[in-house]
Amino acid sequence: MEVVRKYINASSLMSIMKLPENFKNRKLEVIVLPTEEKEIVEKEVDVQSIVQSLVGAIPYTDMSLSELREERLKKYEITD
Repeated sequence: MEVVRKYINASSLMSIMKLPENFKNRKLEVIVLPTEEKEIVEKEVDVQSIVQSLVGAIPYTDMSLSELREERLKKYEITD
């Protein structure tokens, strides 16, 4: 198993992830380990079946976008 160990300035890491405030302006040790060994299985993407599964998901209507918006606003105005 490979391990990567590096010392970096906390400000470099704080732009990537949230860290405690007391880490600010300090040197940090970062250790990277793989969680578990998994074989990557690539799935064949069938674009046609994906498109077919979406057909009918949004019903066709003769309403304009603004009319649809108004309808939805009225329908969901009682919810927060």
